[in-house]
Amino acid sequence: YGYPLTKCMFSSGNINERRRMGEIVSKNEIIVDLFSGIGYYTLPILVKSKVKHVYSCEWNINAINALKFNLKENKVENRCTIYEGDNRKTTGDLSNIADRVLLGLLPTAEKSYDIALNCLKQSGGILHLHGLAPANNHQELVDKTTKLLESLDYDYRVKNVIINKIKSYAPHWDHLVLDIEIKKK
Repeated sequence: YGYPLTKCMFSSGNINERRRMGEIVSKNEIIVDLFSGIGYYTLPILVKSKVKHVYSCEWNINAINALKFNLKENKVENRCTIYEGDNRKTTGDLSNIADRVLLGLLPTAEKSYDIALNCLKQSGGILHLHGLAPANNHQELVDKTTKLLESLDYDYRVKNVIINKIKSYAPHWDHLVLDIEIKKK
């Protein structure tokens, strides 16, 4: 990774999640990363899994420039399309294409749940959703997220949720990633 230290964030505590993302996707999948930053998850996916294509969304110009640099340095720029700007405005042509959508924004990406569901293929797919939960009650985030997703106007249902603890975020709070399997109703 290359990036301007004073203008972009990087969390070394997410190393296991970056590794995991590169290992769990399949070769022919299409991924939408709604909050790509400098390519924290986009790069491991492209480099390790040989995924078909990643659509990376980012609005910080410094992160976009770093992402472009990182894609080129890793020789994967031909399998990634960058959508510059607010993903709520730039992803209109990404409807029904994704096998997986990454929502790596803390404390919450709730404002982009609708976009994430719109990006999934009509048969469904997987959402990798970052969030915060009380350390003694991870199920609280699962229940809240499931309720919100199922309240949106889509013909999907939450089939399965796997909880992945990334790290302690603050006293009594954990950073989690929910792997949410979404299926057509």
